[in-house]
Amino acid sequence: MKNGKPKLTRRDADGLFPDLQQSGAHLASRPDNPFGEGVSKKIGRRDRDEASLWKDNLVTLPKAIELPPGYESVSHVREAMERAWRMKWIRESGNEVVVEFPEGWSAVRPPSGAVELRDATGVVRAVYGWAGDAEVRLLPRYRVESQENSSSGLGSLVVRDRENGQILERSSIWSAQTGTNHPDWARLSTWLDRQYPLHRNPLRLWGDCEDNLG
Repeated sequence: MKNGKPKLTRRDADGLFPDLQQSGAHLASRPDNPFGEGVSKKIGRRDRDEASLWKDNLVTLPKAIELPPGYESVSHVREAMERAWRMKWIRESGNEVVVEFPEGWSAVRPPSGAVELRDATGVVRAVYGWAGDAEVRLLPRYRVESQENSSSGLGSLVVRDRENGQILERSSIWSAQTGTNHPDWARLSTWLDRQYPLHRNPLRLWGDCEDNLG
């Protein structure tokens, strides 16, 4: 991770999800190698391979985790994350913990807002800030989201499958009220509870989680 971390907080994560709510290595020029170019190239290739492995697969997260429903403690969540995501806890230091994720996972820092932990397909699986009291918030596969109509100023609700972006159900009412205040919030929430009883667990229902837990 880069130095100069911005002091993002849990409020940034809430703002990003209100309804819950690589570049190649550059080698510096070197003096002539007295052992020959072949040795130099082999060493350079090995250095790049090792740097890529550790840089791409290790991510620094806050130590604290917002407990999802049904989890008793941070250690309980960590155990479930390790099984469901096939990741490893490497080391802790202060308020941070270094984690090794599967190939393709990454931490992306947008121009503003919380840092996004993305899986190999680019789907955001968790968000977090960099402040000392920041927490990792794990995100579920299915959720009720607000949609706004820019021309009318009114909004509706949809139930979205975040793994593939598909809209599964939507409200029939456009309203100036949003989020939990929308007239159709209760109906869509009930629909989601009925169709996917485990939807509040961010470590279930995802394709990789079910495969890894199976």
